[in-house]
Amino acid sequence: MQAMNQKTILPIQLSPIGFGAYQIGHKMVEKYASFGKPLPSDSEAESLLHGVLDLGITLIDTAPAYGCSEERIGKYLNERRDEYNLCTKVGELNVDGKSTFDFTSQGMRRSVEQSLRLLKTECLDALLIHAPPDDLSILQHSDAVEMMHLFRDEGKTKTIGFSGNSIEAQEEALSWSDIMMVEYSKANETNEPIIRKADEKGVVVLIKKALNSGHLPGSIAIEFLSKKSHLRNMLHCTVIGSSTLGRMRENVETFKVQES
Repeated sequence: MQAMNQKTILPIQLSPIGFGAYQIGHKMVEKYASFGKPLPSDSEAESLLHGVLDLGITLIDTAPAYGCSEERIGKYLNERRDEYNLCTKVGELNVDGKSTFDFTSQGMRRSVEQSLRLLKTECLDALLIHAPPDDLSILQHSDAVEMMHLFRDEGKTKTIGFSGNSIEAQEEALSWSDIMMVEYSKANETNEPIIRKADEKGVVVLIKKALNSGHLPGSIAIEFLSKKSHLRNMLHCTVIGSSTLGRMRENVETFKVQES
């Protein structure tokens, strides 16, 4: 879809598609088209993770809120750690199947240190604030941003950023983020101004929900992105999740066709 700018601050060149590892650790909730699908077994998760790397995907995105996703990535990809950029998040947790948020300095530190242990790595490539619906208040009335800078200074992550919801919060986060995760698809173009501003600032953009939580076919979603000429020179990667390697292979091939 686009040639990635070599100035990217991530250690490994981004592939057009990244792998969203939600589905290997958490059962799909009702908003997803694949709601009710069982969690992959250990062997299925292992094969899928190795398979996406073999496809040339160089970004894996996870989070503490994604159930056993971090643990599985650490267990199965530890020996291939230098082949991909590893992104996780902080702030949202999954407790007994329900989302809870903790943006206290103590809670954020516990979360990051646990993520590092589970992922079996000393340093993340990207750490994002996993923002709640009231995302602006977290930026303005908690220690979250200060802690993110501290984690980067301590060498726990190479880059820091924000995965939010509102235009206002995302605009504020652009002032300090190295990397942003932004919702954008044929079904929702609301955040296009944020993506443009990120490009102007040289901020890496990870596009989330490009398939509208599975309600858009991959071919349609990818064709839409490919026609957005203003995206082609950006430092960005479209993060797509799946529980099957065949579907990820189809998405990668579709990107290649659209690039040609």
